[in-house]
Amino acid sequence: MRTHRWPENPAPAYGGTEVHGQRLLATGHQLTLHLTRVVAYDTGLAVHLALTAAADPARWARHQSRPLTDPQDLSARWSYLDVWLGIIDHLAVADPYRPRPDVHASAAGICTYRTEPQYWIPTDPLVAVRAITVTAEWLEIGLEPTVAAIALDRPVNPQRTPSRF
Repeated sequence: MRTHRWPENPAPAYGGTEVHGQRLLATGHQLTLHLTRVVAYDTGLAVHLALTAAADPARWARHQSRPLTDPQDLSARWSYLDVWLGIIDHLAVADPYRPRPDVHASAAGICTYRTEPQYWIPTDPLVAVRAITVTAEWLEIGLEPTVAAIALDRPVNPQRTPSRF
C-alpha cells in the first residue's frame, strides 16, 4: 500500500489570508517547535513551522542534517523533523519546502540550530476546512512526538457555486 504524502511544493507567491498565528507546539531540553502561521489560498494551506535547538540537540541536528558526501562514512545518517498534517479525514506525511536554508550559528561557544520548514496542503475548493492536525517529532535530537489540533481563526470557505432561481 502506498503512503499518501503532502507534496514538497511552495505556496503561491502572492495572495493568501492568514488563518492562524503563532503557537508553541512543543518544548524540550534546549529545543522548541512553533507553528508560526497558517495561510489559506484558493488552492490550499501553507503551514509554517520553526524549530530552534541549542547545545546538544543543536549539535545532533547539525550532524543529522549535514550533506552525506562520503558513502564510506558509516555514521552518515540523515534525518530531519518528521511532520504529518491532517485536514478533514486525511492525515499524511508532509514533505517540507524550504526556500531559505537552515540557519546554523555559533555564538560565545554555544551551538544553535534553527530551521523554518514550510508545508503545503492542497485543498478541495468545495470543502470547508476549519482545523488542521499537526504531528511532529525528531527523535534523533530529542523532540518527542507531539500532536496539536489547530482550530483556524476562520474557516477556509469553499468556493461558492452560483445559486439557481
